Amino acid sequence: MVDCPNCGTEVATAVKSWTVSPKKHGATRDVPEFRVGIFECSKCKTKFRSKVEFGANSAGTANVKNAIEKIKGIREGLMQTLKTLREKIRTLETERASLMVEIEKLKKAAESRAGTLENEVNQLRDEIKSLKELLGSAEESA
Repeated sequence: MVDCPNCGTEVATAVKSWTVSPKKHGATRDVPEFRVGIFECSKCKTKFRSKVEFGANSAGTANVKNAIEKIKGIREGLMQTLKTLREKIRTLETERASLMVEIEKLKKAAESRAGTLENEVNQLRDEIKSLKELLGSAEESA
């Protein structure tokens, strides 16, 4: 286990690891090899490098565990997004229904008003006609 340099949380497994040999090219003496790994803190998400002890969990196992955790996180995010979208759809459908009712009410009010205006125009035409008849008969008698 290694400690995160940012927050001090213990990180158990490396995301990736590899073997490093500190000897220079052409050197013939035996120099011990060691492993270096890239770690990601589960708390603060900081990525850092550190020496990995031989015999610790293999990188393959760590990669699989990390992949599983990432997949679970992605799945949870997708489920939350799906839930949010379903709620939005329900809200929009409710709003659409109320708007359709309001449109129908406005249509009925407009039709009623148009009918009333049409009746008023017909009455005015009849009144004009009767006034013309009165004026026409008054001119004839004068």
